[in-house]
Amino acid sequence: MSRPQRICLLTSDFPGPVRNGGMGTAFLACAERFRDAGHAVTVLFGPDYTETLPLAHWRRHYAERGLDFVPLHAPPEARIVAFEAYRWLKARRFDAIHFHEMRGIGHWLTVAKRCGLAFGETALVCQLHSPTLWHRAHSAEAVSDLGLLETDWMERQSAEGADVAAAPSRYLLEEVARMGWRLPGGGRVLPNMLPAGFPRAAPPEGPLPVEELVFFGRLETRKGLDLFCAALSRLEAAGRAPRRVSFLGKVGQMETGHALAWLAEAAGAWRTPWRVVNDLDAEGARAFLAAPGRLAVIASRIENAPYAVIECLAAGLPFLAPRLGGIPELVAEEDQARVLYPPGVEGLAAAMAGALEQGARAARPAVTPEEATAAWLGFQARLRPPPAAPALVSGAPLVSVCMATHERVAPLAQAIASIEAQTHPHIELVLVDDAGRDPAARAFLDALAPRFAARGWRLLRNEENLFHGASRRRAVEAAAGEFLLLMDDDNAAMPEAVEVFLRALHHRGADILTCQSQAFAGAGPPPAARATRPVWIPVGPSASLGAFVNALGDTNMFFRRAAWERLGGFTEERCNFEDWEFLQAAVLAGLVVECLPEILYFYRVWPRAQTGAQGAEMLLASHRRAARPTLAAIPEPLRAAMRFAIEREVAGQRARGEGYWARLPAAAPEQALVNAHPPQSAEALLALADVVAANGQEETARALAEQALRLAPGHPGARRFLGG
Repeated sequence: MSRPQRICLLTSDFPGPVRNGGMGTAFLACAERFRDAGHAVTVLFGPDYTETLPLAHWRRHYAERGLDFVPLHAPPEARIVAFEAYRWLKARRFDAIHFHEMRGIGHWLTVAKRCGLAFGETALVCQLHSPTLWHRAHSAEAVSDLGLLETDWMERQSAEGADVAAAPSRYLLEEVARMGWRLPGGGRVLPNMLPAGFPRAAPPEGPLPVEELVFFGRLETRKGLDLFCAALSRLEAAGRAPRRVSFLGKVGQMETGHALAWLAEAAGAWRTPWRVVNDLDAEGARAFLAAPGRLAVIASRIENAPYAVIECLAAGLPFLAPRLGGIPELVAEEDQARVLYPPGVEGLAAAMAGALEQGARAARPAVTPEEATAAWLGFQARLRPPPAAPALVSGAPLVSVCMATHERVAPLAQAIASIEAQTHPHIELVLVDDAGRDPAARAFLDALAPRFAARGWRLLRNEENLFHGASRRRAVEAAAGEFLLLMDDDNAAMPEAVEVFLRALHHRGADILTCQSQAFAGAGPPPAARATRPVWIPVGPSASLGAFVNALGDTNMFFRRAAWERLGGFTEERCNFEDWEFLQAAVLAGLVVECLPEILYFYRVWPRAQTGAQGAEMLLASHRRAARPTLAAIPEPLRAAMRFAIEREVAGQRARGEGYWARLPAAAPEQALVNAHPPQSAEALLALADVVAANGQEETARALAEQALRLAPGHPGARRFLGG
């Protein structure tokens, strides 16, 4: 036997909390087979979610079976589940961590490893099961919100950044390659295993009579619910319907709503009795299908390597399935002709009619359960983390911290103190005063001058206000270091920030790094306690996501001077988002950009954030600034279309009060009073008259009321201003 290993299986799908997910079945099989091979297995269950009994019950349940089931109890957002998983795992030691690509649960693990922050002695294995955009492409579901772009990015990073990426079918490896994913070594095929104790049966000889057709799978579009119902309607029209139909699986979504509502219409004209069975786990579903006269029908539009097929093959249950995706890889070649049908309604209807008339026969697997288990155990026994990249930091290079300030005293003092407290020994601070006129701020800067001079730091003063981009550019140009850290004058760096940035930059060979932040409110000093989770979690250099929202990071970025010079630094318009524009340009230029999963600075939140206080016109100009790299990177004939897509999203955010638009000052009560009426109406004019009258502008109020009467002669509301 190979040496025992400490193995963690990180998943958001596992039998018990989740009734019968295929991905969860795959992870249960890994847990049990690795346990039986002598390995110590921990199952780290991410979301605070259960469809059945409380998670504490399942922890006890699996402990009795030799598995350490650990619920993270994380909120459902993918980026938070991934971050909480990283935080838990970096504090522990495992020989291998297996995770699925779905919802990007391993995203921060792969970032941390390639940046030298954690897992240098741990093998990271990504198991591919159902990428979100692949699923959507075959489910009649649009890519309808930006969260899907974020999920796609995190899934891709989970797979591409792993030491090994494995899929249960060649088909899925080919699919993600067509999607542009670059898997380590091209990926490898490891067939899904069955959980321990799965009942096995040889296929019965000869055909079995069929009286009941059982749709087997989640009731949703991707699983072909509409195809099955259309095929059954054909059988009814031809007088070849079965005695009964059952729908065995969880109730999902169709285009017009959930599947039960959809079935009410689709089956409205059927004479065949039918039922829905949606409360069974995998064992119960198997027992249901094993009853005499039942035939499992898989109608999926697309599949990877579905357990519905694997379990029917192992249990000797007759079934029908489409010849698509990874399904043919599961069935012995000599049996494929009798159980696999041409995809589509016509092929499915013909296959069901044939089974009803001639009976159905089970098939044999292309890979036996024993062979699948041997493949996985052999893989795990040989699995070792690749050699760690050598650290490239030599000595203590000079790091220049570049900061622009405008009329701040206490927050600036705190920011400077955080630089003085850095653990990295060789730092200079370059501070640019952007023509502040406040006497207290000027006096504070005057007092700083000798302190800066004694340290060899630089204090520069603009003669006129240049705004953020130009002032930060001046600071960088005056800096002496090869490595630079930008900081806002109201934030504060963690003591280890420069040291961690520098080490990660060298380990990764990166050009630019951003990180996570700890938000705090008000003008006081940063909190003494460290947060365990950021409020805002940028997920890194996704150019697709970065076209619409800033998921890249903040002004608080660490970079090589060569990267700044290649991109030309910040642009100098008098609006915001120069950091977003710069980072998006860096990603599109092919520079190596990473967002670290570490909280390295305190981010101060003011009651009225600057991006909101400057108004809607400034905010729209800032969004257009951030969009420039994206528009410049696509062919000119498509730029108008891309601008439309970006600005439509911006308009939607504004209408919903999301993102930066939530920071705009709320309309005054007086404005709300007037806005409550159509702008051309007499009522709007009279509401305005009420406002100005309350301000003592009686003559103006009378004039407005007179205009209201012209619009609506005899309007009674005018009397309070005109008399009579």
